[in-house]
Amino acid sequence: TQNIPQIVECFHPEGAIIRDICSLANRDVPYDQVGKLVSPEFLGERCREFLAAHPDCKVKFHHGPTCGRGLNNNWVYAHWYEEGTRSGNSQGIEPDGSPLTVQGQTRFLVGNDLKIREIVITRTFSRWEEALLEKNSK
Repeated sequence: TQNIPQIVECFHPEGAIIRDICSLANRDVPYDQVGKLVSPEFLGERCREFLAAHPDCKVKFHHGPTCGRGLNNNWVYAHWYEEGTRSGNSQGIEPDGSPLTVQGQTRFLVGNDLKIREIVITRTFSRWEEALLEKNSK
């Protein structure tokens, strides 16, 4: 969805822990130390910036969202890929028309209130994200 308020509403009001396993910043960090608590607004803004860079982005699934099995298993799993074009300006990074071809797997820990409390993601990066990392490392 490109409905940012709807995305924000999916997260617990106090925020969610995001564990981006593939992040370059986490390369030498033990798994139990990877992750930070971020606000729903931060997550919504991150989605907005990504969609600004890739306005025609479509999310598709190898395996759609699946609820965990077993008692007290509140994890939801998805194996996804995104297609589109880097055709928008975002974070001061000009579009280059390159194709968006990223994929990954995400786990969402959902509370009894059906709000996301934790995200664990393994993924590839878009060229826009690589350019953003390079820009922010200077």
